[in-house]
Amino acid sequence: MEETVPTGSEGAPVPGAVAGLGITAVVIVLLVAWTLLTTIVFRVAATELVGGYMLLWYWANNEQLQFRRLPATIIGALVGIAIAWFLVYGTVTYDGAGTAIGLGILVLALYLDVIKAVPLAINPSTFLFVTLAAAPLVQLHVDWIKLIISTISGGVFFGLVVEGLNRLMARGAK
Repeated sequence: MEETVPTGSEGAPVPGAVAGLGITAVVIVLLVAWTLLTTIVFRVAATELVGGYMLLWYWANNEQLQFRRLPATIIGALVGIAIAWFLVYGTVTYDGAGTAIGLGILVLALYLDVIKAVPLAINPSTFLFVTLAAAPLVQLHVDWIKLIISTISGGVFFGLVVEGLNRLMARGAK
């Protein structure tokens, strides 16, 4: 009987128990490091840290930490935040007309995603962040600029760390 190796959704081998513990430990250290860096350097509150955490989650699970996919992930996230912001701003500033414009922008973005017209800017990351940033609890408490800072700094920090680790591992494999 032939033994099979368990694989994840993308066909990559699933790490064993010990490797899984090691990966989990590294992820926790990186999350703590980024959280401290972002809260101290950029003075981002816990409410806005969700942008960086969500970006890492999306990039890891949907883009398999592919460095070449990071720009689209970050740009898509920022477009999603902008759409969610306008949904709030338009409604507060222009009442029903602002809501209609915001919803029109959202529908246009959905259409552009369906036809893949501008995948660098409008992609699944966009809609994850629209959903996140349009949630009432987020809208009521978020500092939009700091949410943007958290999202960008999380993408840059985690992207550089992952790329650096990949290069170190490639160098060690030689």
